[in-house]
Amino acid sequence: PGQLLQLDWTYAKELGVTIQGQLLDHLFCHCVLPYSDWQWATRCVSESFLSLVGGLQAAFRQLGKCPQHLGTDNSSAATHELEAMPGRARGFNSDYLELCTHYDLTPLTINISCPHEHGDVESQNRHLKRRLQQHLSLRGSRDFASLEEYDRFVERIVRAANAKRQKALAEELACMRPLPPGEVAERS
Repeated sequence: PGQLLQLDWTYAKELGVTIQGQLLDHLFCHCVLPYSDWQWATRCVSESFLSLVGGLQAAFRQLGKCPQHLGTDNSSAATHELEAMPGRARGFNSDYLELCTHYDLTPLTINISCPHEHGDVESQNRHLKRRLQQHLSLRGSRDFASLEEYDRFVERIVRAANAKRQKALAEELACMRPLPPGEVAERS
């Protein structure tokens, strides 16, 4: 408990959400604690370092604490190809390492082309979108007046899912460290 947070992006255009009639092409930066399956999803437009920082810090604001390790895939937001070994190992980007240093996180990645190694967040990506699809159907409309209204809708669904995970989350939080003062500036 409390050792690892996995971060991944999942495409959400398939939800068919519209804002004032315009199709919303978006992703979620999705953070998951594998032990409890607690999760947080932040809407974004790309798999960028900016969305990584925004999504991670949004999750940490919800938790109020941080784990020891941060797991990602080999996204270019976190890693880059090493010149000495093209097509093989990847190194961490300096901005990503600064982010990890600020939160005293040990960065971890999966092996290249091995998404099953990131199984908890990959599985929760599917569950998140299924849950949102169901709630959109119950809502009777996929159209929202604003991005903020849609964000509140997603937040409400994620909070409801997390409500069932409070006992295991309490175990995780007991093992986690306090957040450092301040946040990292969101820069691209």
